[in-house]
This record gives sequence, C-alpha cells and structure tokens, in this order.
Amino acid sequence: MEIGVWGDSITYGAGDNDGMGWVGRLRKSFSLDADVQVYNRGVLSDTTFDLLERFSLEAESIQPGKIIFAIGINDSKYAAGETTNKVPLEKFKENMRLLIEQAKTFTKDIFIVSATKVDDAFARQSGTRFVNKDIQLYNNFLKEFSQKESIGFIEVFDVLDPATDLYDGLHPNAAGYEKLFSAIAANIK
Repeated sequence: MEIGVWGDSITYGAGDNDGMGWVGRLRKSFSLDADVQVYNRGVLSDTTFDLLERFSLEAESIQPGKIIFAIGINDSKYAAGETTNKVPLEKFKENMRLLIEQAKTFTKDIFIVSATKVDDAFARQSGTRFVNKDIQLYNNFLKEFSQKESIGFIEVFDVLDPATDLYDGLHPNAAGYEKLFSAIAANIK
C-alpha cells in the first residue's frame, strides 16, 4: 500500500536532528516485508493554497491507498506587519473542502492531523507570528469538518510541550517528532 503524507515543514521534518520527522519514523515503523511505501510530501512554508496546486499531480504519481494531510499552521500565521491570517479561516475551509474532494478520488482512507502548539515567546518575537488561539480555531474547523466528512482526525495540539519539545519555538526537535509519531501512528496503523 502507498501512503501519501502532504503538509508543511513539520510534515517535512524541519528541526529534527535525526533527520526523519514523524513521517520518516512512520516509514521506518513498517517491516520491510509489509509492502508499505510512505511518501513524504511535506514542503516548508506550504499552505492549503500550495497543496491545492500540487496535490492531484503528486497523488496521481503514487496512487495512494491512504492519504494524510497535516496542514494549517502556515494558513493561520501572520506575516510580518500583517493583522490578518495568511489564509483567512473562511478561505482555509474552502481549500480543505477542495483538497478532501480531490483526495476522495484516490481513496476513502483519509486522515487530517491537527496543527501543533507553538511557544508563545516565539510567536511574539518572530517577524512572522504564530498564535496558539488562532491555530486552535483552524484545528477546531478541521475536527468538525473531519467528523462531517467521515474521515479520520488526529488531534496533536497538546502532544508537544513547547518548553522541551520544540527546536525553535515552532518546529519539533527529535523528541517532539517521536511524540508526534507515536500519537499519529496509533491512529492510522
């Protein structure tokens, strides 16, 4: 079975000294004779707009039997000097509906992973701001939407401790990715 994982830098594994992120750990968790291929389609800074541009073509190339989306934190962020989210919540909702519609042409085995918590100090110091209360608004939509669409939802917002599990206030470190892997794998395997 082919498993396709689409998302952002946290999907990619940015900040992991072990170089695997949670997707690499998922790949490694399958035995060699399990005939499971895990494709990491995480791209740094991606939003739902970026995923819409590339998802269908990338999914066509691997024909996934299982699809995992881990996207939304970059949609919720504020660019330096801006007072609105990069992708406003209503547009994010529309983009997710389109992504799931496209995904269902490949498989009904679809999961959405929520965005993670950030270190509030990082959110205030960075030119680009990530705000936990906004991240939760996007996550709340994802949870309700997943239930409505009868697809899997994996809540990871409270899995990481920002004081110990983040490399830079946003991206997990190796220990954080191990925690994410454990929470995600328990739901999809």
